[in-house]
Amino acid sequence: MRILGGFLFLPLIWANTWAGPASNPWAQVGSASPGPAESIGTPTAGCLKGAVSLPKKGKGFRLARPERRRNFGHPELVGLVRRVAEEGTRSKQPPLLIGDLAQARGGPTLSAHASHQSGLDADLYFSRNPKALLSPPSMVDGKRLEVSRSFGKLQIETLKRFAESEKVDRMLVHFAIKRALCQKFPNEKWIRKVRPWFGHDRHFHIRMHCPKKSPLCQRPDPIPEGSGCDATLDWWWSDEARQDEGKNLHRQQNPVMPELPQACAPLLIKT
Repeated sequence: MRILGGFLFLPLIWANTWAGPASNPWAQVGSASPGPAESIGTPTAGCLKGAVSLPKKGKGFRLARPERRRNFGHPELVGLVRRVAEEGTRSKQPPLLIGDLAQARGGPTLSAHASHQSGLDADLYFSRNPKALLSPPSMVDGKRLEVSRSFGKLQIETLKRFAESEKVDRMLVHFAIKRALCQKFPNEKWIRKVRPWFGHDRHFHIRMHCPKKSPLCQRPDPIPEGSGCDATLDWWWSDEARQDEGKNLHRQQNPVMPELPQACAPLLIKT
C-alpha cells in the first residue's frame, strides 16, 4: 500500500476479504475526479469519473443521509433524479427523499451495498414524509408478505415516472410490491422494468443503462422478456426463496472487496 498525493493507492486486484474501513480507499475520497463523466466496469465492480453531486436539498427533493457522502453520480443519473423531483413539484407532491447514489469516485462502499459503484444506481424512499428521513416506513406487511396500506397512488406514480425513462435499465422493489403492480397494471409496459428482489420494502432502486460515452461500462445481464408477472413471480413466496433470502442477508453483513477494472486505479491518485 502506498500514499500518493494524500490518497491511498492499492492495486486493483484485491482478495475477497473485508478488513474494515482502512482497507477501502474509495470511501476516503471526498471529491469527484476532473474531466468528462465516464462509468467504468459494472455496478458491483466499478468506478466513476467526472461525477456530479446532489446537494442536501433542491427543487422537489431532499437527501436522506448527506453525512454518508454518497450523493454523487453520473450526470445522466443525477439529471434524471432532479427532473422527476421537479416534475413532482408541479402537482404539489411532497419532496422525493433520496438515499444513496455513489461515492465521489464510485467504487465499493463500507456498508452492505454491493452495487452503486459505477455511478448509475440510486435508492429512493417510498415514503415522502420528511420525518422519515432516518427511518422510512415499510410498504409491506412482513407477516402476510403483501403490500400495506401505505403503498398507494403516489408511490406508484413515482415508480412509473422513473420506469418510463428510456435511460433506466431496471428498478428493484420488494416482490410483494411487484405482485401488487402486476395485479393492478397487468398490461402496462413500464412494469417490466420493475423487478422483484429481497428487501426494498422501504425504498426502491433504479439503475441506468450504460451511458453512450462510457466505453468501459459493462451492462449486466438483460432482464428477462415479458412483464415478469407470470408464474415465476410465485417463487418469491417459496421456502427456497426464504433460504436464498438468508444467504443474501449473510452476504450483505459480510461484504467482500471486488476485483475492479485496472482503469479505476488512477482515480485513487489525488488530482
